[in-house]
Amino acid sequence: MVTQPWVTVTAPASVPYRYGLFSAAAVLDPVDTREFVAGVQWEQLCLDAPAAALAPDVPGPRPPMELEADVEMAHAGPPIRLYTGLVSALPGREDLIEQARQKLTLIEQQSVEHYAWTGEAGNRPRLADPSTEVLGGSAQPRDVLTGVGLLEAFISDRTGSIGVLWAPRFTASQLTGAQLTRVEGPRTVAPLGNPIVFAHTSGVGPDGQVPASGEAWLYATGPVMVRRGPVSLPTLPQALSTVNNEVFAVAQRPYLVGWGCAQAAVKVRLPQAA
Repeated sequence: MVTQPWVTVTAPASVPYRYGLFSAAAVLDPVDTREFVAGVQWEQLCLDAPAAALAPDVPGPRPPMELEADVEMAHAGPPIRLYTGLVSALPGREDLIEQARQKLTLIEQQSVEHYAWTGEAGNRPRLADPSTEVLGGSAQPRDVLTGVGLLEAFISDRTGSIGVLWAPRFTASQLTGAQLTRVEGPRTVAPLGNPIVFAHTSGVGPDGQVPASGEAWLYATGPVMVRRGPVSLPTLPQALSTVNNEVFAVAQRPYLVGWGCAQAAVKVRLPQAA
């Protein structure tokens, strides 16, 4: 009996998942890498609607106008530094380094979502922060229709612009079934047009606790920015261990995630548990 060796073929094409953080945020790859040492800051235009109105024209002095003292600063930092790769006993393969890059490309979005939500990498800002405003002043769950409405009203009140809603990825079917989402190009958006990040996360709340079955924490923020540094890769000689003749191929990349003005949370009952 003749035994034929295995035939190596090209793997099925892998496409990064849809409707995550990179679909809702401005994703930038800046040239200046100094920001990935300490973080970044920027001026933001925030508000608290409605704006003040002038008094009617009547005889006598007008009340003085009152304006905010200065422009608020938003901060993002320290950076999140991700790495992934593979170890192989086939040192002659030049494609191992490229495979490490591909693995990072496939895992970076959901990883950054997780750390931006939980802050487990020491990064700030984070959604699950004790300072996050809980809408309604209580952690008692609201029905999902009311919860999404409160978050979208919060965004318009505090930013005057399109912001971002954040929801655990496992809630996508429930929110879609409740007709709270629609697809606009590469994004999924809520009724008032705010893009939704269906994030890879356990869904912890501002108190750090995972909600009970049938419940979920949803968040709202101002516009979100993701800044990525260059991918760091070794050369094949650098990755080769002469001790055991194995290749340690690792890809690394720094990220900064930030948003402006304010953030809020609401706990909701998912439709199937209502």
